[in-house]
Amino acid sequence: MDIKTFLQQDLEREFGLTSTALARVPEAHFSWKPHEKSMSLGQLASHIATLPRFILIILQEPERDFAQSPPRRRELPESQATLLRTFSDVREQVLQAIKATNDAHLLQNWVIRNGNAIILEGKRIQVIRWFSLHHLIHHRAELMVYLRLLNVSVPGLYGPSADEPPAWMLKK
Repeated sequence: MDIKTFLQQDLEREFGLTSTALARVPEAHFSWKPHEKSMSLGQLASHIATLPRFILIILQEPERDFAQSPPRRRELPESQATLLRTFSDVREQVLQAIKATNDAHLLQNWVIRNGNAIILEGKRIQVIRWFSLHHLIHHRAELMVYLRLLNVSVPGLYGPSADEPPAWMLKK
């Protein structure tokens, strides 16, 4: 299997799990925070929904310098429908960009920096996985904790949760 196909399958699986998680986010609690230092539920959900955009940056730009283009401020989504639509749109853009790329492009070096300080450097495929995919999974897990604290049913993504079995166990 080529690298591009492997990446595409990995992203499709994780994006599906992310859609399941985002669908549980209660709009009525968007401004809720588990701690004063934490992002609000809405900010965290918005960050998760838009984080895959960074994959587009990795695929389309030669590098990213945060000194020149700082990360965006996390905003509250307008509604849960907007949150889900945003993620769906980003998901489709990323999957189309992956289809349009090739292994040679994915194996080119890529850098994230802040001025002269290099934050992360590697092949595009590595940076996509390290900085985007693993970052997404980290924040999705954080979202599961928020949902638990709000007493919202937590989906079984990789295995059973205390509330339900994973989706793969429900399929016939």
